Amino acid sequence: MSQQGNILIAHPNIPSNNPWSKTVIYIFEDNHTGTKGVILNKPSSFPVSDFLASRGMDFPYSNENMRYGGPIKSDLVTMLHTDHWYSKSTRVINSGIAISYDDFMFEKMCMGDTPSLYRVSVGVAVWQTGQLDMELAGKPPYRPENSWLIADANVNIIFGQDGERQWHKAIELCSSQMINQFF
Repeated sequence: MSQQGNILIAHPNIPSNNPWSKTVIYIFEDNHTGTKGVILNKPSSFPVSDFLASRGMDFPYSNENMRYGGPIKSDLVTMLHTDHWYSKSTRVINSGIAISYDDFMFEKMCMGDTPSLYRVSVGVAVWQTGQLDMELAGKPPYRPENSWLIADANVNIIFGQDGERQWHKAIELCSSQMINQFF
C-alpha cells in the first residue's frame, strides 16, 4: 500500500540516541522505485534568507530557517508548500500540499511571490523498494516495537507545528485516526 501523502511518526519506543527518534516525516513519493520523504520537525539554525544570499539572491520576506530533510542527497533543496502556488517542478502530492525543487521557486520567492505556507529542506529520507513496508510490518531485521506510526497528513500538522511539539501532535493525530477507524 502506498504511503504517499501520509506522515510517518517515530514510535515512542525508539531510543533517544537513535537519529530517527521523535521525527515526523512527510512521504512525498512511494512507488515501485522506493519511498522518499522529508523530515518535518528538524529545523536548522540557518535562515532561508542566508541560503539565498549565498546564491546571490535577496529574500527579505521571511525569517524561516532551513530544515534537515533527511540524510540522503544533502545537496537537494526541496520546498514543501501549500498547493495553490506553483514553480516549474511543482508536484501536488495530496489535497493542500505540494513539493517543488528548482531554482525558479527561489527566484519567485525573492520577487515576493511565496506560498502561504512552506518549509525549505536540505536532504531527504529514502527507503529502498519494499523497505518501508518491511519496517511497518516489523519483519526482520526490523522490530514491530520500533516501527513507524502512520497518519493522514494535513496542512496543520505539516506547517502548524514544529520540533518535539509537532511529534506529540502527530502522535495525537495518529491515535485519533486509529480510534475513528473503529467507531
